[in-house]
Amino acid sequence: MARPRTRLTGALVATLIGLVLAVALCEIALRIAMPHWREFYSGRFMQEAYVPGYGFVMGGRPGFDGQFAQNNGDFRVRLKLNAIGLRESEPPEAADGRIWVVGDSMAFGWGVEYDETYAKVLERAISRPVYSVTSPGADICGYQAMIARMPPNVRPDAVVVGLILENDVRKYDCPHGGASATPPRALNVRESWSWPPSLVQVKYTLTEHSALYNFFAVVVKRIGVLNEFLVAIGVVEREHRVRNRPDGAAVEALVHSTSGELAAIRKQLPDGIPFAVLIAPARFDIRSGDKVFRRMRLAFVRELGVLGIDAIDPFSAFAKAGFRPTHFPHDGHWSPLGHRLAGQGIAAWMKMRLN
Repeated sequence: MARPRTRLTGALVATLIGLVLAVALCEIALRIAMPHWREFYSGRFMQEAYVPGYGFVMGGRPGFDGQFAQNNGDFRVRLKLNAIGLRESEPPEAADGRIWVVGDSMAFGWGVEYDETYAKVLERAISRPVYSVTSPGADICGYQAMIARMPPNVRPDAVVVGLILENDVRKYDCPHGGASATPPRALNVRESWSWPPSLVQVKYTLTEHSALYNFFAVVVKRIGVLNEFLVAIGVVEREHRVRNRPDGAAVEALVHSTSGELAAIRKQLPDGIPFAVLIAPARFDIRSGDKVFRRMRLAFVRELGVLGIDAIDPFSAFAKAGFRPTHFPHDGHWSPLGHRLAGQGIAAWMKMRLN
């Protein structure tokens, strides 16, 4: 006669096997029923690249053509990248004689269609061709690297660099062409991951590999009660939460360091090229007049002026339109209206400089 403990162990093993099989069957079924599940994974169109002399930069995956969606329903857009991973249909050689927009995910147009990006708004406003030299995840050092990898015989008519106050401002030590000509290591973005993995790392991995996880993420984030519960227990982050706000005493030093690297971008360009910095106002400055971010924005206007760099500050237009209309409901990037306001602000500057 079997012992009770043996029978219990057998039942637990059978239950575990049953659960594993059930999960596997659900995974297979959802991959068939929901073929777009991979659209939520940004790693499909992003990869790390090495630029000789400038180091690693996060760039687009060359030749990517597909959809990218946010699992909370904020957006679903098409991304088409050229041979070096830029969100342009033409090769980088076509950038010669055009106005360049340089920046990160905001300038790239995260969440908006290509024709809705502020680069295209600018192009229509001034009836001159604009070329987008942008990449999600890049910082000021990355902007320098992206410009350095453009063909040497390509010359812009003007350059506008997008400065994101919420994630571009820090103490910098960019290589300025002094990094090694060859990568010091294999390209593997997971090398920086910790063990045990963080919650963010787990979510990122599941988003990449599991249709079942993506299905539940979509369901949970679109049901208010469930989403609020997960926010309360720390599994889901509250939308538009204040973060990356520096200590007030450090603002001037951070602005000085970041401005210095923006000036280094200007030095990469041929003499006489009109050059400006678009200061993207922080969400929290628009929403509630956050004193630190407002102080930072105004400090950049002053510091860039001292360096002889034009600053384009569209804060007034964003404040008049309001925080919610200019941003996605959950994502921190600009809505099509936000891009339209930024593009109009650049156009006003461009008409003064190029006419």
